[in-house]
Amino acid sequence: MSKYTFDPTTHTHRIDGYEVEGVTTVLRDLIPGYSADQWYLDRGTAVHACAAMIADRVEFESDPQIDGQVQALKAFHKDVAMVIESVELPVFSLTYRYAGIADLIAKVGDKRMVIDYKGSFSASMPYQLAGYGLCIKPEIRYGMGVEIHADGTYKLSEVYDLRRYKQEWLALLTAYRVRRKCKVKEIVE
Repeated sequence: MSKYTFDPTTHTHRIDGYEVEGVTTVLRDLIPGYSADQWYLDRGTAVHACAAMIADRVEFESDPQIDGQVQALKAFHKDVAMVIESVELPVFSLTYRYAGIADLIAKVGDKRMVIDYKGSFSASMPYQLAGYGLCIKPEIRYGMGVEIHADGTYKLSEVYDLRRYKQEWLALLTAYRVRRKCKVKEIVE
């Protein structure tokens, strides 16, 4: 059986000891606008930790700087009827040799889906969801984003049919690997 490990300090995914690409690393490299400075990354980490505790129904106190996002997450979990399967699930593909951390796997209505929390929606979101969905067995066919706002509100994305995006995700993964192999450092517009 294969062994997956993740080092949160270096954000390094490994399968059987070999480093593999992370879904967000591939997207950050190839899709413009998929980046944030360290303050936003740290805030996102704190918000995701709170999201996991909310999904697991754990009581906690959060930093006042993220109270709005925490209230938005609580409202989402209160408003959307779902059966939660997994929270902050490490996922990896032995076939395609990549990995990631899926925020939430849940059944919403009759659809089993991967759900990702966002500070703001971007064009890369369906590819990220497809990357995670492809790793999960049985494969997840649907995905949705939840945009978390500082004012305590949230917005749901459309429900994506991930079959449409899986091949494009694999194309992005291939393009990323070709860029690394050829030592291309930046995309020229």
